Amino acid sequence: MKTNSKSIVFHPILFAIFPVIFLFSNNIEELEFQDIFLPLLLVLSITIGVWLSLRYVLKNTLKAAFIVSILLVIFFSYGHIYELFDNVIVNPDIVKSRYLVIPFLILLVVGIYYFIRTNRKLNNATTITNFITIALILTVSFNIGTFYADSKGSSFENSFPHIESEQPTSIQLDNNHLPDIYYILLDGYAGKNALKEFLDFDNQEFYSFLNNEGFYVEEQTYGNYPITAMAMVSVLNMQYANHLADLVGTESVNLHPTFELIYDNLVMKKLKSNGYTIINFETGADYVDEFKNLDLYYCKNNSLLEHKLTSVLLQTSIIGYFVDKIEYQEHRNRILCTFSELSQIKNIDEPTFVYAHLVLPHVPYVFTPDGEPRDPVSRTNLENDQDIEGYINQIKFTNTEMQKIVNKLLYKTSEPPIIIIQSDHGSDFGLDWKNVSEDMIRQRMSNFQALYLPNENVDLTTKSSTPVNTFRIIFNLYFDGNYEMLPDKVYWNDYYKPYDFKDVTSILISD
Repeated sequence: MKTNSKSIVFHPILFAIFPVIFLFSNNIEELEFQDIFLPLLLVLSITIGVWLSLRYVLKNTLKAAFIVSILLVIFFSYGHIYELFDNVIVNPDIVKSRYLVIPFLILLVVGIYYFIRTNRKLNNATTITNFITIALILTVSFNIGTFYADSKGSSFENSFPHIESEQPTSIQLDNNHLPDIYYILLDGYAGKNALKEFLDFDNQEFYSFLNNEGFYVEEQTYGNYPITAMAMVSVLNMQYANHLADLVGTESVNLHPTFELIYDNLVMKKLKSNGYTIINFETGADYVDEFKNLDLYYCKNNSLLEHKLTSVLLQTSIIGYFVDKIEYQEHRNRILCTFSELSQIKNIDEPTFVYAHLVLPHVPYVFTPDGEPRDPVSRTNLENDQDIEGYINQIKFTNTEMQKIVNKLLYKTSEPPIIIIQSDHGSDFGLDWKNVSEDMIRQRMSNFQALYLPNENVDLTTKSSTPVNTFRIIFNLYFDGNYEMLPDKVYWNDYYKPYDFKDVTSILISD
């Protein structure tokens, strides 16, 4: 078999590039441009290696190229077809991997057999396929270019200038008398009333435990925003984030400004200036894993799947089923490691601020009430899970582990720390982001909040029930601060327009 030297072949390279930049484009609001380099390197290296090997065996560049392209299309399109059927087909058996993989393998075998056996010249087919891949790449590249063209390049580091006017001088206290601070964020943990009303679960036992241990736990509290990134911007900077709408525009979907404000947040900056050691735990969510003032980082996992774009790329491939299994276990390991290490931090002379963001009881639902492994039934559960039982199971598991941690933190030393246990938002069962009802808002915005304030009364906490004031309370009580309590406001936004804030306070909080 001869190779036609007049044919220019590059469609396997572009087929290898396309799934990477396609997924990057779909997740661009949460990713950095440099995130594409690692998956591109991996995919291109394997593609070129397989192509050269097949070319050596078949002695035909064009045939080898088409076989590689078929392999790439089958490999990377499988997950998207799986999710399409999983969303529209009622009978779940039809989308189970062991069934869906059969037609894909048949197509693969038939395609490979055809190109090995064919005697047709493939010059025209090569040209057409080259142009198809060029069109695909240009289309996605245009979307990426448009996103960056619309994004403003200004820094948001000092976008909260007005908050410092409340605190004209830096706080400098004796390090020997500064308390350790534990801020434990339980992602998606709904408040007591919402759990009872919407999910028929009574969480009174956990509330009673915390009350008996000296925590201040309100029966009903609300988050300030329904999106985690925006919620963390407000709590860690002690200010509402609505000013971002003026800076980036209400039509923007770019979440990078919020990540920047979380990365260099005011709370850690102030604590660092007072000699605190800042400690964090890996969560799997990049924007709460890295902080500018971070000193120690626990439970680090160097797995390839920790790279978000690489993980998504493999999840949507034909090996996605196995990737999911690995990711579920890694997710369990991160949470179990955090629970294990959280109450054992020691041998640090300076006061410590411990930030632990637990993706729990948030999806994926990978724990039974007793903490045993459990895998979600469907891969799409990661995005739109209506498994109420799985959520409640993780609430129960979280409660058990938090009771252990509270007991260890309160009684391991003669000077107990400040402990803040809080959630960013509540649950979202039945939530339609594009058609939001008042009940949906009440369920999503009902959060959990418990404060342990050693050697202080709780008068200040009764003046606010939303997280934006949490660290204003802490700085006023323990650092001689003079921060005013902001009025409790609840704003609704969504992932389609994260900076289009709508005041829904009147739905939730009575005057």
